[in-house]
Amino acid sequence: MMPAFSNILFNALKHHRGYIHQQIALATPDTLPELLKKLGNSQMDIYYGHLSQEGLFEEVLSHIPAADEAAYLAWLQGAYREIILSDTSKWILLEGNVPGQYIHIHPARYSPESMRVKATILKTAIACIVVHPGVTHPDLNMVNHIRKTILGLSPVRDLAQCQHLWQVMNLLLI
Repeated sequence: MMPAFSNILFNALKHHRGYIHQQIALATPDTLPELLKKLGNSQMDIYYGHLSQEGLFEEVLSHIPAADEAAYLAWLQGAYREIILSDTSKWILLEGNVPGQYIHIHPARYSPESMRVKATILKTAIACIVVHPGVTHPDLNMVNHIRKTILGLSPVRDLAQCQHLWQVMNLLLI
């Protein structure tokens, strides 16, 4: 988290392709389980637009007319707000649940410049990239070995079931 934006709660590993790239570059097969645990088990939207995290935060803050936590919460009116940024991406602003990080942001579902992804697919894609660098379409044995031994997931029956995995891997390999 960048100090100037310490009031923003944002899980970049779930929602920002640039940050995911950085984590993949730092990861090893030994560090994967701890890294991937942070992704949980639900669905998420990954922003792949051109805005860096800092640029994203600057634009988000420019949409908030509130100067402090109380004013921000009053602006939310007990709900959430959707904003549109300069690249047409849509973002949801909520109340944060971490002390001091009262501005919780994530991409809106099916927003422009984002892709909806299941956690198991994202975990599989990241693990494939880290364990088999340079391989853009792992074979069935590679995928199932990663799913079973590293992720504790059930195997896939055939590569036809992997179309979404290939899309996510392509997104992460750009």
